[in-house]
Amino acid sequence: MTIDEVQKESGGGPAPASSSHNRFVLLSVLAFVALVTVFLLKKNMEPPPAADGEAQQPTAADQQPSAAKDAMPDMMAQVAHITELLAKDSSNYDAWVALGNIYFDANMPEKSIEHYEGALAIRSGDINVMTDLATMKRAVGEAEEAVSILQRVVDKDSTFGQAWFNLGVIYSLDLKDNKSAVSAWKRFIATSPDSPHIEAVRNEIQRLESEMGL
Repeated sequence: MTIDEVQKESGGGPAPASSSHNRFVLLSVLAFVALVTVFLLKKNMEPPPAADGEAQQPTAADQQPSAAKDAMPDMMAQVAHITELLAKDSSNYDAWVALGNIYFDANMPEKSIEHYEGALAIRSGDINVMTDLATMKRAVGEAEEAVSILQRVVDKDSTFGQAWFNLGVIYSLDLKDNKSAVSAWKRFIATSPDSPHIEAVRNEIQRLESEMGL
């Protein structure tokens, strides 16, 4: 399986949650540049804008309610309920995390960051929340901050494969540091031998090492 296939299999959506969302950065990045030619994170791709003076024809998606539109009232109800809980008790850690997760799913990284940071201010050191926070930091262009957070994660738990995977993606795509990317991905393979992403990661390591003449 290639990285392209892994991302298509994921459908651009989030991975299952545990105490936090336990997501891989691959769910929030466009692609590994060398392997993917056309891929967008969100499945709801908008058509290209019409030329000046040209009428835009409605698409099938325009004519039918989208899953996102259908889910919006439920999401807003959840936000309202959890916000009410926080208004009553601002130290409610689970409520902060839950809102961070909702905004993560809604592709609202700034709001997600606000609530993950609120959670960590109450209970620092949750590596699941820290990893999700790093993903959102990367989403708003703060790649170096994302790396700093993930480094703290692996300092706390060097067996946390997801953080190693995410580090590899950020080093490779954002910081163009292939040596560090390869090192992080090798740690991912060592800590997550049963991951379905292993083959794709090995292929990318091989490609980068070839580029570096290794």
